[in-house]
Amino acid sequence: MEWLTIKEVCNLTGKSESTVRNLARQLKGSKSKDIKLEKLKTGHDKILFSIKYVNSQLLTVKPIKNVVDKNEGNVDKFIQILENQLNEKDKQIESLQQTLQAQNLLLHNLQESIKMIEAPKKKKRWFGF
Repeated sequence: MEWLTIKEVCNLTGKSESTVRNLARQLKGSKSKDIKLEKLKTGHDKILFSIKYVNSQLLTVKPIKNVVDKNEGNVDKFIQILENQLNEKDKQIESLQQTLQAQNLLLHNLQESIKMIEAPKKKKRWFGF
């Protein structure tokens, strides 16, 4: 018989670790053959579930499929909301880019004006050079 650890059972079934541990306590109390304890070097027990038990009791295909079907409409709505937000962000970015270009042009013009004001005047020489 093949065995699965608690983490493997959680990954397969989608149940939380505390739920699986509670189930392990119940099975341990009923002395079921679907659970096995292995002693570790640390003195703790490693809890293992039989694959047959997990397949027959914990894996349920229909409820998972129903949840996916119910959430399919929600996913479409969520995607639509995200697309709308993305479009709004694109508009904001475009507006900010235009503002930044206008500010850069204004800054450039101001810098040119300052250069002209601060430019030293050339002295006229008597020999014309």
